[in-house]
Amino acid sequence: MLEALRISLVWLALCLAGPSWAATTLGGDFTLHTTRGEPVSLSSLQGKVVLLYFGFTYCPEMCPAELLQFQQLLAQLPPEKRRLVQPIFISVDPQRDTPDVLDPYIKHFGGEILALTGSEQELRKVADQYGAQFRYVPTGSGYTVDHTVNTYLIDTGGKLVKIIPYGTPGAEVLKLVSGFLP
Repeated sequence: MLEALRISLVWLALCLAGPSWAATTLGGDFTLHTTRGEPVSLSSLQGKVVLLYFGFTYCPEMCPAELLQFQQLLAQLPPEKRRLVQPIFISVDPQRDTPDVLDPYIKHFGGEILALTGSEQELRKVADQYGAQFRYVPTGSGYTVDHTVNTYLIDTGGKLVKIIPYGTPGAEVLKLVSGFLP
C-alpha cells in the first residue's frame, strides 16, 4: 500500500512539474473535434498564438482556474491582438464531457476558448505529443481524472515554445504571450 502511494505521488509530481526540456522535443500538429463535431487541427490555427490545456469539466479547482486565467488574459489584450490568440481546452474525459456538458461549461469562461475532444485513443496520442498525461482514478461514486496541469504555449508557426507551469501568475503569462504577438 505504501509503495503504491509513493508511486502515485511520484507520478503526480512528474505531471505537475513537466519536463524542462519539453519545449525543444515535444509538440506537433493534431486534429480533434469541437463540441459540434467539427474537426480542428493545430495547423489550421497558424498565425495565432495558442494556449493549450488538457483538463475535464468535473475538475474541481485547477481547470476552472486555468480557464479563468485564459479569459482574463484575453480581456487584457487590445482587440487587434486578442484575435491572434487562441486558448484551447482539450477535454480528456470524453465519457462525461459530451457536447451537452462541454459546450455550456466552456462558454461560462467566455466565447473565445475553443473546446476540443476526441476518443480516448486520439486524446492519448495528442497528450503524448505534448508530454501530458492523464489517467482515470476510481472513486467511491465513479471516477476522477488525474492530469497534467501545465499550459502549452505554441507560437504562430505551430511550434511548442514554452511549457507554463500551473500557478504561473497571469501577468507573467500575458508577458509570455505578448512576446509572440506582432
